[in-house]
Amino acid sequence: MDFKRIEWIFLIVFIGINIFLGIEIFQTPTLLSPPASSGTAADLNTEMKADNITLPKLSSEQRDGYYLASKIDDDWNKTARTQLASNFATSFEDNTLNVSLTNPVKVSHDSKKRLAEIKSFVANPKNVFQGKKYHYVTQLSNTADYVFDQESDYGLTYSENARLHIQVKNDQIVSYTQTYIQNLAPVRERQTTLSAKGAIDALYTYSELPNNSKVLWTKFGYSKLIKVRGSIIYIPSWTIAIENNNTKNISIKQVNAFTGKIIQDNTNETENKDVA
Repeated sequence: MDFKRIEWIFLIVFIGINIFLGIEIFQTPTLLSPPASSGTAADLNTEMKADNITLPKLSSEQRDGYYLASKIDDDWNKTARTQLASNFATSFEDNTLNVSLTNPVKVSHDSKKRLAEIKSFVANPKNVFQGKKYHYVTQLSNTADYVFDQESDYGLTYSENARLHIQVKNDQIVSYTQTYIQNLAPVRERQTTLSAKGAIDALYTYSELPNNSKVLWTKFGYSKLIKVRGSIIYIPSWTIAIENNNTKNISIKQVNAFTGKIIQDNTNETENKDVA
């Protein structure tokens, strides 16, 4: 394939992504303008209190971020598998590297020491490809599954597309799964985003924050929005954990930090688990 043709292909992809983002921005409200019935922030606070919704201390300070794009490419796994220790059994499917340790690694039974040892394991390039780029996420972890999310130049990525799950059994690291994002780059200029308080207000306004519940935590990072012409678009988002007061089940929801809309594909519900 000649160089001119490659240039044209990249130009077409770039134009396609920007057309999509232009439509996305045009169709969404100005920075958090939910339905007109939402009322003032004070009204929302009163309504949430009446609905027995408990909130942590929330910042009203707005953040900023980019629309980011990453080309869908699984070449990273080839490099990863050549770097890993020879006694690791590996397989690759659906952009996920699956690794089983032939000789499990012993870790301490003490929770603090265990976490330090797992972090040390992750940071070793013979154990985990680009492990130093992964940040431990205590809110998503438990004593059997230690979760790390990939850090980029633009911030943490809260997505299954950039996540490391370290599996621990009987005080041993026995296996892990890894996904990885390559060449993440902005495709539009930096823009202002919602505050944590604005994200909670959006959840409530769009009836995604149920009565008799408690917001456990909020985290700002990047989440997958959509696939466009061989690339994945990521946006700033607020990831929010909500506990049902009756069942104690925890729902994880994500809010588009540019528009206040709920990112529907990125919501899930789990039973309350012991945090590592």
